[in-house]
Amino acid sequence: MRETYMRLIAFLSLPLLAQTPDRATAERGQNQFKSSCGFCHGEDATGNRAPDLIRSASLSRDIDGDLLAPIIRNGRPEKGMPAFSNLTERQIADIVAFLHARAEEAMHSNSVPRDYPLAKLLTGSAEEGKKFFNGAGGCSGCHSPAGDLRGVAAKYSPLELQQRFLYPSKDADKTATVKNGSKTFQGKLVHVDEFEIGIIAQDGWYRSWPRARVQVEIHDPIAAHRALMPKYTDRDIHNVFAYLETLQ
Repeated sequence: MRETYMRLIAFLSLPLLAQTPDRATAERGQNQFKSSCGFCHGEDATGNRAPDLIRSASLSRDIDGDLLAPIIRNGRPEKGMPAFSNLTERQIADIVAFLHARAEEAMHSNSVPRDYPLAKLLTGSAEEGKKFFNGAGGCSGCHSPAGDLRGVAAKYSPLELQQRFLYPSKDADKTATVKNGSKTFQGKLVHVDEFEIGIIAQDGWYRSWPRARVQVEIHDPIAAHRALMPKYTDRDIHNVFAYLETLQ
């Protein structure tokens, strides 16, 4: 039940989550997907012998291949999916880009309402949500109802609000510290993959390096949100949302 609920929220929220992959990269990924994965998942990734990938929870939660790349690389032997260890990291990244492009295309072809009714989401206890916020959830360590969350329920539609507290990555800027020899650079993370990292450094200049030549430390401001994902119960989610809806 919990997995079904989380997948529903992820699917309904997809336009806000979707990454916008480079078109050329997605096209390369489409060709690679057809030859490597199309027989089982269908050439358009909507399923054949194996499941539809467009609505998968792994795709909706994936950020820059953090979930999909290991699945493609290592397979899922317990579900009959082989490993694709013969693919290069770039080929895998291309497939990931193709899947995100397909998900975005599929979502924009639907008519999911942006005014999804509050009554269908507001089923929890605001009082219990407040307790979780200030207690077990640890939310109050970073957020304040009188500060960054003041008026948050009036700012977003119910669906957007629920999406943003479950999957806040759209709003979070990762930063990185890059050590290149004796020099250290810090700044907003602009690009990172297996081959290259690029940042807007503190001096305002864009700088990039081959990953293999530098030491990199990436700082994720929503690490605490990620840590909560496997711990949330359905009740926690409903209660926290009910509490956030009181912050008018």
